[in-house]
Order: sequence, then structure tokens, then C-alpha cells
Amino acid sequence: MPRLPKIFCILGLLAALAAPAGAAELVDRVVAVVNGKLITLFDVNTKVVDVVQRTQGVALKPGDPRVDELRRQMLDSMITEMLIEDEAARMKINVSETEIDTQIDELKKKNSLSQQQLVAELAKEGLTLKQFRQRMRDDSMRKRLLGFMVHRKVLVTEDEIRDYYEKNRGNLPTAKSLLGPKVTGTIGFIMVPSKKQADELRAKINSGGMSFADAAKKFSIGPGRDQGGDLGDVQAKDLAAPLRDALKAAPAGQVSEPVMLDGKAVLLMQRSDKAAPAQPAPAPVAAAPAGGSYEGAREQIQELLYKQKFDKIFQEYIENLRSKAVIEVKL
Repeated sequence: MPRLPKIFCILGLLAALAAPAGAAELVDRVVAVVNGKLITLFDVNTKVVDVVQRTQGVALKPGDPRVDELRRQMLDSMITEMLIEDEAARMKINVSETEIDTQIDELKKKNSLSQQQLVAELAKEGLTLKQFRQRMRDDSMRKRLLGFMVHRKVLVTEDEIRDYYEKNRGNLPTAKSLLGPKVTGTIGFIMVPSKKQADELRAKINSGGMSFADAAKKFSIGPGRDQGGDLGDVQAKDLAAPLRDALKAAPAGQVSEPVMLDGKAVLLMQRSDKAAPAQPAPAPVAAAPAGGSYEGAREQIQELLYKQKFDKIFQEYIENLRSKAVIEVKL
């Protein structure tokens, strides 16, 4: 019984996303054909619902122009996933449950975590154990595909590690996330119960009486509270139109006018001390100690640079798969 409200919520949002196309289109309309396999509008909308539920700062309503854009982005991702699955099947590549179990056991041992502690750490990252297992499986599949099909080693040299260390000495990671390097967002987000409280907080932050991060941790009831209001990789274009407009109107480093969202007041800030990274960059979990040693940071810098190179090569590989595939998009 406790799961019923969630199911009703999903069905309701799916219906809203489908409007005004009609109930038949919700189930029956084919929006893409990939090498003869179908993707329906229902498949896409289900994925969109999941994203919206996990990103509370995004508000979608029938007629919102962002719905179509989010659908297109999700469809593109689903096409990529289907191509990867097809290629893995062709190459007879498989990642078994036993292999995932072994990887998780190694992860727990490396980080001195019990099963309960692992689940708790994943919850902080916004993931369930099931979602984490799927992420590990997807990552393993990509690495195996790259190993089979791309005869180029992803190599990170000592000079590259040293160069990164010298250029980012004051902004080095000091603790690892179970999910690897994070992307620190450029948008600050605070949600409070009333406009009056929002006005008071805005005045206090803009006058220097309190930092945005401290205010978020102390008062916010919205997403990113424990991260000081950091929305992670959510960008301005991902926000509902009223939030996007308020953020645009506020000078960088200053808090926006309050925006009412679902009966709550929201404050936003575009951080002036960070630019959106072209490649994923690490967010320090804690301030790096002055004069932190190269040896202490070397392993994480190597992992970060490896991931950046791997992602670039893999994207080139996916683009090559797309060029050979028969893809028809009808969305």
C-alpha cells in the first residue's frame, strides 16, 4: 500500500507530459526506431518522470516548452543505451551479477565500509543500492566495449598529473566519493516555507551577514541542503521558467528575488567564483590543507584525468556507432 501514492503520482505526471496528445499516444506512439527496435513515447516519459522526481528544482507542467527538450535529451540517451546494448550483444560481452558482487565487495573493503554503511553512503549520493549496481554494470560494459573496439590505451602521464596538481593546488579533492569525482554546480538553491523568510534571508546574505551555503544548510527545505544549496550539474536551462528568469535577473554572486514554487519561496544565486566546466572537474569534499602533498593527491588526480580522457574517447566511439546504425527519430 505505501507504494500506491508514488504510482499514482507517476501515472499523473505521465498523463500531464502526454497532454494534449491524448491517452492513446501515451502508450502507442513510436518515437524512435534503432536498428529495427522501437522506443515509445511511454518509455521516454517514464524516464523523464524519474529525472523530475530526483531533481526537485525542476518543475514541469503541461505546455512547458522544456518538456519537449527534456524528452529529446532523454530519447538521445536511450538511443545511445540501445546502441551499447546491441554492440555488447554482438561482441558477446556480459557483466554478471557475481562480477558486480565482487566489485562491491572490493569497494567496501577499500573504503572500510559495512553493507549498512555502503547503503548509507549511497543514500547521501542520492542512489539506492540497486541503482548503484546498475551504474557499476553500465560502467563495466563501457570499459569492456572500449577495450574490444578501441585500440587506444587511455594513458595518463606523470607530467599531466603534476601539471594538474600545480594548477589546482588550492582546490584539490581530499576525500573520495563512491561515485568518483563530482561536478560542483554553479547554481545555489534555497527553499523556505514563506516569502517573508526568503526576503529576510536574501537581505542577510546580500549584506554579507551570512553565506549562501550556511543559510542553505540551516534553513533550506529544498534539494542540495546538505551541500550548501548546491544543485550539482543542474544548469539554468534545466530550471522552470520563473526560476530561470529570476536567476538571470540577479547579478552574479547576489541572491535573486524570491520566487514562489509549489507554495514555497525559492532563492537562487549564480556563483561568481566558478564557471561551468567544459569537462567534469572535482569538487573538494573539504578544503585541502595548505601545502597538501603531491603524493597524497596523486591517485585522485590520476582517476579524474583518466575519466576525462575515457569519456572523450568513448563519446567518439558512440558517434561512430551512430554513423553506422539505422536510426529513425519521430519525436
